[in-house]
Amino acid sequence: MAKKIDDRVKEVLQKQGFDWKECLWDCHGTWVMYHRFIEIAAAQNNIKYELSEIETNSKEGIVVIKCVGSLKDNTVTTYGEASPKNNKNAYPYAMAEKRAVDRAVLKLLGLHGFIYSEDEIEHTKPEPKPQPKRLSREEIEVYVNAAKNLDEKDKIAYWKSLSAIVRDQIREYTDDLASK
Repeated sequence: MAKKIDDRVKEVLQKQGFDWKECLWDCHGTWVMYHRFIEIAAAQNNIKYELSEIETNSKEGIVVIKCVGSLKDNTVTTYGEASPKNNKNAYPYAMAEKRAVDRAVLKLLGLHGFIYSEDEIEHTKPEPKPQPKRLSREEIEVYVNAAKNLDEKDKIAYWKSLSAIVRDQIREYTDDLASK
């Protein structure tokens, strides 16, 4: 049975323009947010972050990534970890990075502890849903505009942090604009 969603969560999600029924799912009484909505929230709020490797053992599939994230005058430090004990995919570096960034974004938005990232709950995901809807033109423009003010190094890190689905949709959009 799903717990009631805290009114503070609903308020923050509404400010982001999100419908909680689209961006959250109930995992045995814990509310979980889909990764792509966390990415959109980070871009909309101009959240900055720096990543560093704390522990890596490629052979054993163990990775710990430190993320220092900032939103205006607020800074948080958090970690994302991946190991065979909590990660079943073949990409422990990517998973550790996603977990670290998602935690930082949720903390900066005041949501961590109320909801969690889907990448923290990987082994208990619900039945697969249909492919996520295509991003709207406005959503894509948020990503594109967020990258415009970044220096080249930050821009590369920003694009790498986006999911493949989001990157592909942005490329299609910018290719369409260039061809017109």
